[in-house]
Amino acid sequence: MNQDIIIAILAIIIPALVTGLGIIIAWQTEKLRTMREQLSEKKCIAYADTVKMFYSILKDIKSNKHTNNNAAMQKMIDMKRDIFMYGSDKVFKAFNAWLLTTSNTDTKAQLSAFLDFVLEMRRELYNNKTELTKEDILINLTQSKEEAQKLF
Repeated sequence: MNQDIIIAILAIIIPALVTGLGIIIAWQTEKLRTMREQLSEKKCIAYADTVKMFYSILKDIKSNKHTNNNAAMQKMIDMKRDIFMYGSDKVFKAFNAWLLTTSNTDTKAQLSAFLDFVLEMRRELYNNKTELTKEDILINLTQSKEEAQKLF
């Protein structure tokens, strides 16, 4: 009789524990998925803002418009923060490599490091499934294969 009572109690407790653990695991999994989505969204915004800043400067240069250095510096600081917080390690390192080249006068080294940085962001966004090259990006920026090849 005692064994029957123990078996009956265990028959109630074990499924309840399994169900409770399943609920906890599902809740934790959903919480993790939500956090990943939020991080991914912030990463996409940070990368888009970074590219947007460079294209804005390019637009100013092409239209012979003076770039507001103070505003550009503020955007750069925000960009540094966002890349640090949301960028992958590879993107962060490529960004730092580009930043280090900006203080030297070798424009080809600066351009190459910048293109590496942009490609690394793109790889990150597309799970390493991008077929774009530095030359492709330069063609997009210059709108000329000849000019891109000269720079490359």
